[in-house]
Amino acid sequence: MASTQLPVARPLPAWRARLAAFWRWWSGELKNVAYERFAALRGAGEVPSVALERDELVLLAPRSLAGPDARIDLAGQDPIRARAALQSLLGRAGEMRGRIRLCLGPGEALLRRVTMPLATEENLPQVLSFEMDRLTPFTAGDVYFDYRVLSRDAAAGQLVLQLAVARREVVDASVERLRSIGANVQGVGVRDAPGAEAAALDLLPSEQRGERESARERLLQRALVAAVVILLALALLIPVWRKRETVIALLPLVAKAQQEAQEADRVARELDRQVDEYNFLLAKKHSNYPVLAYVEEISRLLPDSTWLQQLQVKSNGKIRQVELTGETPSSSKLIEILTQSKLLRNPTPRGTSTRGSTPNSERFLIEAEAPLRPLPDAVPVLSAPAPTAAKPPAASSPAAPAQSAKGPSGAAVPAPVPAPAPGFTPAPRTRGPQVPGPPPAKPTSSGNRK
Repeated sequence: MASTQLPVARPLPAWRARLAAFWRWWSGELKNVAYERFAALRGAGEVPSVALERDELVLLAPRSLAGPDARIDLAGQDPIRARAALQSLLGRAGEMRGRIRLCLGPGEALLRRVTMPLATEENLPQVLSFEMDRLTPFTAGDVYFDYRVLSRDAAAGQLVLQLAVARREVVDASVERLRSIGANVQGVGVRDAPGAEAAALDLLPSEQRGERESARERLLQRALVAAVVILLALALLIPVWRKRETVIALLPLVAKAQQEAQEADRVARELDRQVDEYNFLLAKKHSNYPVLAYVEEISRLLPDSTWLQQLQVKSNGKIRQVELTGETPSSSKLIEILTQSKLLRNPTPRGTSTRGSTPNSERFLIEAEAPLRPLPDAVPVLSAPAPTAAKPPAASSPAAPAQSAKGPSGAAVPAPVPAPAPGFTPAPRTRGPQVPGPPPAKPTSSGNRK
């Protein structure tokens, strides 16, 4: 026999070995649970196990049927009677579809414990097939084999397996004999003792398991699977289709609402523009105090001993400034007085103080900032009161005479003059043509004394 030395693999770290062992255990448990659940749904759970002992077919499970009635003599019966007896036996075991699992005895299969490197676990079927002639007296092409993992030693890097091997001609002959009497062989197991771990190993290739299912059953299964897929697709697509129909129905309303919103936004922007244009001059007018307000404020604050010769209001960029020029006994005290003004801010002397024209006086030049006047609160256009138009004069009654009436003495009484409309001021009567006179002279504050 050919013997091949496998390469020695490096042992895995302890944490990786424990993680791999946990994953194998977890995936195996999930696989077993899923297999049992789906097998029960499709009627493949609890398949009875049988064994061929010479010319007798023995039912191994369930144990409640063990006895003389759990055996069928295949030698003295024709295939039709053997088929009926098998169906009756399986019917008492609860199997109505003729499915069985063949279990080989100790003389028909070889069981042995094999130690392999832990690194070969990922490709154990290929490795065992390659090493079959070294582990058994047969080659891989002459036998069916299966294995199960008994233990793993991560520290030593070894894997302990139980290997089951059976010759192909033995397995094929037994399976063919059972199928000839109407049995549906689902697998081939190995038992060490009667009924012990018969389902742990399966030597029958997967492509040969359950091949005796009828065309009607396969068609029914496919139809059920197609129905499930169609129902799932409908359950997923019907809500989407309904939402699509709702969206299509709402699109005209959304477009109309969007158009109205755009029109309202355009009107609002146009209204804001017109309001800004209307308030531009008013804001300019209200933001600056008139010059007379500064004259009144300074006249109120300056003491009687101060002579104001010049008052000048000028604009320096965005800031208005007020310059005061005159004579006063103390210019520093004048700064303190102007600090109390509500219309002026930051009064500062400009230049140096010089002697005035009168004894004990100083000439001063003070410059102060004139802040903007706060604007009144804005009133929304829609909430502003509408302007009221003046009432027209009452029309004369049609019954009143157009000519003046006569009094009791025969004298003519003048017709009554209608009252003027509210807010109307009549222009003064003048004689002859009106010639515009010269404009009034602007008053100056030079030489005025407070």
